[in-house]
Amino acid sequence: MNIRFASTLAWAFPVEEVIRLAKELKFVGVEVWAEHVWKYESMPKRIRQVKEETNMQLTMHAASWDLNLSSLNNGIRKQSVHEIIRSIELASQIGADNITFHPGKLTLADSDVSIHEDLLFESMEELDRKARQEGLTLSLEMMEWKAKEFIIKPAAVKKVIVPFFPQIQTTFDVAHIPLHADIFSIWNEMPEVNKIHISDATKEILHLPLGDGDIGEEILNKFLTIENIPVIIEGFDASKDLMVLKKNVLYIKRNGNRLKEVVR
Repeated sequence: MNIRFASTLAWAFPVEEVIRLAKELKFVGVEVWAEHVWKYESMPKRIRQVKEETNMQLTMHAASWDLNLSSLNNGIRKQSVHEIIRSIELASQIGADNITFHPGKLTLADSDVSIHEDLLFESMEELDRKARQEGLTLSLEMMEWKAKEFIIKPAAVKKVIVPFFPQIQTTFDVAHIPLHADIFSIWNEMPEVNKIHISDATKEILHLPLGDGDIGEEILNKFLTIENIPVIIEGFDASKDLMVLKKNVLYIKRNGNRLKEVVR
C-alpha cells in the first residue's frame, strides 16, 4: 500500500519530527503542509536531511488558508498566487515532488462562474510556469459541494486542467464527495488523478478519523489499497497526544486482513 499522512495530523510537532514519526509508524511518507513548515520556522535544509535519513517520500499541500486563486479582488488573487509559488519553492527545497493546491472559489454566491474560471486559468498559468522551473508537478484538488465552491465535479476539473496536462493533474478527496453520491462513478469520471486524500465524514463534518464517519469501510478500504499513486490520510490535530492519528493507525491495523483481501 502507498499510504502516507498529512503533517497536520501532528500539528503540535515540527515537520522534521513528523517525518520521523511517520517512519516509526511504518508509513511510506508524509504530505507536508506549507503552513506547518512556516508555523515552526523549520529550516527546509533540515527537513530534507531528515527525509533522506529516513528514506521517506514527501509530497506537499500548498498554502490554502485564507487564499483564493479565483478571487474578483485582484490583490487577494495575486497574493494567493504568491503564497502558492512560495509553497512550490518550499517543496523543491525539502524534496517533495508534487504539490496539491486549491482552485479558489466564487467571491459572491451568484457570481458568473465563467469569470472565475478565467481568473483561475490566469493564476494556474503562473503556477504552471513556476512548477516547470522547479521540475515539479502540481495537483488541483476537487473541492467539496458547498457554497461558493465551483470546482466540485470531474467535468469542471477537466475543463481547467486540460491546457496544463501533464504538468498539472488532479487530487481526488474521498471526503469531498457527498454521501448520497455514487463515489465510484465520480471516481471513474475523474481526469488524470495523481493523488488521493482520504478521511471519513458525516453530512455535517469532513475529515474525521477513518471509521468515525458514515462513508463506510467498503469505500474507505478500496481507496486505501490503491498503490499506483499516493494515498494521503487527512485531518487536523493540534494536541500532543496524537489521538486522531492514532485512531487512523488503529483503523488500518484493525482492517489489515480486509485490506489485503481488497488488494488480491
